Amino acid sequence: MANPAITARGVGKTFVLPKEKRETLREWVASGFRRMSYDRFDALRDISFEVESGSCFGIIGRNGSGKSTLLKILAGIFPPNAGSVSVQGRISPFLELGVGFNPDLSARDNVYLNAAVLGLRTREIDAAFDEIIAFAELERFVDQKLKNFSSGMHVRLAFSVAIKARADVYLMDEVLAVGDLVFQQKCFDVFRRFRSEGRTIVLVSHDLASIRNYCERTLYLRDGKMVALGPTAEVLDRYVYEDRAVVLPQAPLGTDAAGIRSPVRIVGARVLDRAGRPQRQLLAGDAMAIEVDYAADSDAANAVIELTLADPRGTVLFTVDSGAFDLRPPALSGTLRVSFPSPAIGAGHVVVSAAARSRDSTIFHRRDHIGEFDVLAGADNRGLVRMPVSACFVSPPDH
Repeated sequence: MANPAITARGVGKTFVLPKEKRETLREWVASGFRRMSYDRFDALRDISFEVESGSCFGIIGRNGSGKSTLLKILAGIFPPNAGSVSVQGRISPFLELGVGFNPDLSARDNVYLNAAVLGLRTREIDAAFDEIIAFAELERFVDQKLKNFSSGMHVRLAFSVAIKARADVYLMDEVLAVGDLVFQQKCFDVFRRFRSEGRTIVLVSHDLASIRNYCERTLYLRDGKMVALGPTAEVLDRYVYEDRAVVLPQAPLGTDAAGIRSPVRIVGARVLDRAGRPQRQLLAGDAMAIEVDYAADSDAANAVIELTLADPRGTVLFTVDSGAFDLRPPALSGTLRVSFPSPAIGAGHVVVSAAARSRDSTIFHRRDHIGEFDVLAGADNRGLVRMPVSACFVSPPDH
């Protein structure tokens, strides 16, 4: 890489954890003043990567994988125990928004206090103050004490101040998840502006759609070690497959989650393209079908087979069941086919789950993450959903 903004070589971080609590004289006397014993916890081990200047770099992994620790090392908050880190340019860490806020001061005073900590001069804060408050949507509460704010108001104010810090490198830890949906969209707009201005961004997030949409390259951490590093699409495919195997263990075929034999069982599922061929990738808007196989010990005619599509975070995109079409399954085994002539799912990763239940909604058997597929963006529109649209240029009305 010709001009990396960030270079990490063999980075390691170890924390020493006491095995017992001794904070008072009584506790020391009770222990006989024995030497304290400690455990070593290797939060990071041999992490190496480069981030190209002006690019967006993602870091993913389950909770406890070392993502936030790595960001704090890049920010200079933690020193590494091994290896080295080099960052070119000024850093703005979006790690713990609102750290340093004083709850007994007003929003106005906290803006000046926090902005000064971030390196802004008083005249710069004066010039940006109205914009900061407007972005946070706190015009009515500007002179209220912060301790009276909700957690959402607190985070909105902190984010609004933080984006005013001019920097070359932004370190972002889940900051795009702050606030309600409207405020999140404003955060995404800021994020896009940073990218268009050629800033370097390191983004840690559990929102895989954001990582997929914005990051050119991604690092996948697990238990403090590198699992994968490379193009985002490839790394996310591996992460989703491996992480779901851990987070959503499959029930043994023929049993429910409690290990009880089920009268009707989900056996398998597959995603088909318009030609009926199994596929892992589909173009947005192309016809597709999903088949769910089931088996039963006795008559399954009164069972309902349910299909659910969700994003990697578990947000349900679509659900349907055979009961909606008044379909009765064949007696002992069979396949439910759900056809989508023109699916409205936009670009992204989709997780398939299926269940067998009674008509009064008693679950017989459920298989989470029984299948998955990627929807590739088409040229006509992009985003979470597809909608029929038309557009044209119109002349301004005559006055």
